[in-house]
Amino acid sequence: MSAAPISLRVNAALFDVDGTLIISQGAIAEFWRDFGKDKPYFDSQHVIDISHGWRTYDVIKKFAPDYANEEYVTKLEGEIPDKFGKHAIEVPGAIKLCAALNALPKEKWAVATSGTFEMAHKWFDILGIKRPSNFITANDVKNGKPHPEPYLKGRNGLGYPINEANPAASKVIVFEDAPAGILAGKAAGCKIVGIATTFDKEFLIEKGCDIVIKDHTKLRVAAYHPETDEVEFVFDEYLYAKDDLLEW
Repeated sequence: MSAAPISLRVNAALFDVDGTLIISQGAIAEFWRDFGKDKPYFDSQHVIDISHGWRTYDVIKKFAPDYANEEYVTKLEGEIPDKFGKHAIEVPGAIKLCAALNALPKEKWAVATSGTFEMAHKWFDILGIKRPSNFITANDVKNGKPHPEPYLKGRNGLGYPINEANPAASKVIVFEDAPAGILAGKAAGCKIVGIATTFDKEFLIEKGCDIVIKDHTKLRVAAYHPETDEVEFVFDEYLYAKDDLLEW
């Protein structure tokens, strides 16, 4: 565990949903088991083990291609919170963190999830979190994670595109828990805050996270600095941080 708090000032923050704001893995696992009940060729446990962070459509296209119809998959996903929502819980501290971000004088956060809009907005309803206006879902991209498109759309939508000449002029962090999302965030030029809900600290470090936290209970939105257009996050505790975390 960390010894001293870290203060990180960034222009924007992008959030995955499943495993990052809500622990929905139990609900998703029940969905895959239900989906595979009448499909002997579909190995539900294998899908559960390897597909976290994927779009549902991409999973079905790979393992049950006869059912890879976008309208059908959107309907299936939209039913997950209704049918299996009892298996989902808040990532501790997520509600308070999102409320603090929503209270800022300028919108500084966006969502970029592999879930469909129908499913993702229901998770926010279950948690009672007001959704940011930049709310990118599987329906909004041609390429799902690990492709960077979801996070590129997120940072561009907030007005902070990659600045190749001066990375410090557009500092964006991504909150993620899964390998596909970590790859996507890094490819989108962001630093990665790994949430150790789905995978442990060592795995998240191996995948390239810049800082790893257990959950959001020891994370604060400290201030908005209008002179630099930065929001300040304070990590009062963390499991790991790169030596160059504060360098851009």
